[in-house]
Amino acid sequence: MNKLIYEVPIEQIPARRGQGLIVRACEPAALITALADADPECLVGVRLLSLAADSEPLNAWAPGLPVDLVMTDPGAEFPLLYRHTDLLDHHPVRVIVPVQPGFAKAVKVAVSLHFAVCLEPGQPEPVLIEELIEVMAFYLRQPTVAQPVEFFHSTLLGFYHDDPVPLWAVLDADPQCLRYVTDDGAESLPGRLADIEPTVAADADLGAWIEQLLATTEECRSCEFRASCGGYFKWPRHDYACGGVKRLFGLLREAAAELRRDLDSAPV
Repeated sequence: MNKLIYEVPIEQIPARRGQGLIVRACEPAALITALADADPECLVGVRLLSLAADSEPLNAWAPGLPVDLVMTDPGAEFPLLYRHTDLLDHHPVRVIVPVQPGFAKAVKVAVSLHFAVCLEPGQPEPVLIEELIEVMAFYLRQPTVAQPVEFFHSTLLGFYHDDPVPLWAVLDADPQCLRYVTDDGAESLPGRLADIEPTVAADADLGAWIEQLLATTEECRSCEFRASCGGYFKWPRHDYACGGVKRLFGLLREAAAELRRDLDSAPV
């Protein structure tokens, strides 16, 4: 069985000693104080929950440690990204962007500042599908883009190499290896799976989770994109209409085929 990684608030660090941790906090200075005695081998990453906070204390602290900047309102918060660019001198930094109206601006600013991006797509309505397609075209066609925008990046590579990676793994929601711990210490599955009781064997891999729990609707079982999605868009509402996201997957598959043709025809 893979060793579990726990996303915890700073208050829960003492109760989780010896475990793999992603630690979340609003104040970077408090984060550093709370982790002063933590085992650096157990620290997987940190998540800054307030972009209004001063991240300067993190700049040269624990060089190489991944830092996530978590947005809640991307349409309003994107100007705050500028104050965190110094983090890139010592850390790989990723911006977590929920797919909400106007999120495209936040993605473009984040990428222009050389931050990686991870989208939280939820179960997008048609208007957001169109904005996702706009952002995907920006990622695929804009020559100045040098950072990955997930889930587009890993899905494109999965199609290109014919080795798909389910979105659960791409978007940090893999129930095989991740757990979320609340402020009061309650433990749950990650993200959209938080309210369900696991019915899969403790040592099961992600493939077993998908087969036994995550992608069991008839639409999922017959879907041509099941290996790339893994049932991700059927949670939490199993009646979600997947036509729009299938369109996204189809465009990424076409882009991968185009990339393969271009590389095959290029001079050696």
